[in-house]
Amino acid sequence: MALWLALLAPAAPAHPMPKSFVEVRVLPDRWQLHLILPADRLEAAFVQAQLVPDPGPGSDARPQLQAAAVRDYVNARIGLRSVAGPAWEQHVTAVQAPQGQLDEWRVTLEALPPAGATPDQVVLRDEVLIREIATHDAVISLLQDWRGGVLPSQPQLLGSLGGEHHELLIERRAAQPWRAWLSMVLLGARHILEGLDHLAFLVTLILTVPLQAVAGRWQARAQLRPAVLATLWWVSAFTLGHSLSLLAASLGWLPPSGQAVEVLIAVSVGVSAAHALRPLYPRREAFVAGGFGLIHGLAFSTAIRELSLSAGQVVAATLSFNLGIELVQLGLVLVLVPFFIHTRHWVWSGWLRRAIALAALSTAAYWAVTRAMML
Repeated sequence: MALWLALLAPAAPAHPMPKSFVEVRVLPDRWQLHLILPADRLEAAFVQAQLVPDPGPGSDARPQLQAAAVRDYVNARIGLRSVAGPAWEQHVTAVQAPQGQLDEWRVTLEALPPAGATPDQVVLRDEVLIREIATHDAVISLLQDWRGGVLPSQPQLLGSLGGEHHELLIERRAAQPWRAWLSMVLLGARHILEGLDHLAFLVTLILTVPLQAVAGRWQARAQLRPAVLATLWWVSAFTLGHSLSLLAASLGWLPPSGQAVEVLIAVSVGVSAAHALRPLYPRREAFVAGGFGLIHGLAFSTAIRELSLSAGQVVAATLSFNLGIELVQLGLVLVLVPFFIHTRHWVWSGWLRRAIALAALSTAAYWAVTRAMML
């Protein structure tokens, strides 16, 4: 019986065959397809289709593919159409050859649905590599569809194509924008939790909440009320600053964040840390926090600009994203500020403040230098 089962069982491949991937993004006025193609599979397909000479058996030479040829090959073998309509207009917008350790081609294609149509059922035809290589599979996923609540942080697997199957029906979800809003809240929270520089600025900002500057040095406040008011003013100013620049940059009113902004963020951490060591701008902390907040907001906007949303969607995404940021900030403030206020008269509180400030200052200097070298 064991021998019979072994004979009936299909032979397993010695190693898994490389797959290609198609990522679908539904944008406000167009659909975008991003293809990731294994280089060796693409070269074999070009040889099979007689688009490049065959190096011959036993040869170690690899066919040399040109970006223009890859563009034309992909454009001819993939496309979108409505279920009861013609193929959509499309064009390839980017072709990236293999780089470094990534032995894969990346191709981006945009398709325009018929004028005035909001297609809920779309057929994807994909014969890239599949037409020439019978054993090849392509994995299809939905990367973004704001109406259906799908964002890159939580893509949806649609299926796979291969063998005799070259078409896949994409059925969009019913309108569920709340899913997208929730995803943006979570994305905002994760963004600031993973952004050590933003957290470092906030921590150094509130380090001096329970203190007041006297003769160029920090002393503990005698009363609680000024410390609470300082917390409200300083954190609110930082929140207002980064909220305004986040919205403006997401709408395209300000230029996108670049490496210079990352350097300035590192500088903001350093200045705030130095201020926690010795008063540099006493009673002007709210203005400085608001100004630095404008810079931090530019960095926050990168995650939203990459989604290519409509103006209305950008506003909704920005508000949701900012809510996630504020929830994390609020949690941090509620934990640290009472601790700093309660321990402001303790002997070791000054040593703790200086240790945190020095650690933030040295880290900020490292960030500033390394980021400046990348300008």
